[in-house]
Amino acid sequence: MTDGTYLGPQPVAEVPDLAGPLRDVLAQWDDVRTWISGLPGITRVFLVGAGGSYLNVQAAQYVLDTGARVPAAAVNSDEFYFRAPPSVGPGALVVLLSGAGETPETVRAAEWAASRGAAVACVTLKATSPVAHAAGKVFAGGSGDANQVLLQFVALALLEREGRDVGVELAALRALPAALEAGVRAFEERAAEVVSVMKDVPVTHVIASGPLFGPASVLTSCYLQEMQWMNAMTINADEFFQGPFEVIDDTTRTIVFLGEDATRPMGERVRTFLDKYSGPTCYLDTRDLEMPGIAPGQRAFVSPLVVSALVARLAAHYAAQRGYALAGRRYMWTVDYAITG
Repeated sequence: MTDGTYLGPQPVAEVPDLAGPLRDVLAQWDDVRTWISGLPGITRVFLVGAGGSYLNVQAAQYVLDTGARVPAAAVNSDEFYFRAPPSVGPGALVVLLSGAGETPETVRAAEWAASRGAAVACVTLKATSPVAHAAGKVFAGGSGDANQVLLQFVALALLEREGRDVGVELAALRALPAALEAGVRAFEERAAEVVSVMKDVPVTHVIASGPLFGPASVLTSCYLQEMQWMNAMTINADEFFQGPFEVIDDTTRTIVFLGEDATRPMGERVRTFLDKYSGPTCYLDTRDLEMPGIAPGQRAFVSPLVVSALVARLAAHYAAQRGYALAGRRYMWTVDYAITG
């Protein structure tokens, strides 16, 4: 335990309205595709954000990595600015994600990309935020989940620009509000079980691959480290066997995210090892999730968006069982930690 907002164990927070903002954001598909199709030329795509926003661009990057001819890279906002890639200019598309739109690093990245002549768009909650002001185009969602849909719209519009039929993916996103609501509510009991196993471990290892690496990292970096002051890290399922597996023994407890995408064999390899050598392991397997209305072939596509919502529910259960409110911080927004010079 450390500094923060300690309230003692509490009832878990209610599941918020998840479907409403998603239904509202679906109407923006035509705006996204029209803007993307109207760009004169795209030779490279950069997906830029800081903190949870950087982690939340990973699902869209996966779609582009596996489906688009144009190269795409996900880059932290300050890494993007200080590296100053020479390819950022006319022909480059820079898409920034920022929740409130006020992250200074992301604002600076947007301003720099625009000054270089790149096409710059932001996905944010606030259409009048500093990041929105710095970008040439703004797509605003009504929630973090809605912003994830907007990022997938951008990725799909880029695929469509290259001649790909994205009708089945769009159908899956239109079915997502009901599927997400059902999946999250069905997960509540399992979320409580996972947290009861993991809430007091000295170090939380979360292992994931492919498009689930982003939400897994949100769990460790944003919720456990930032909001619960727990030592935690996310490990890529392949990198697990390049050193981290040496710390595993029959006393360790681990969380493993298993998806339905092409990288699933990486997670299954981890499962085989942990089932033999580790203590209790909590598997979050998307094959076990209820997703009514989602075609079997599209479960892998929407899974990262569903898992992102499940991660938020895990956080709510951590807060309830450990007694630390998610609003508490020691350093963030309370001390000066800006880059100087």
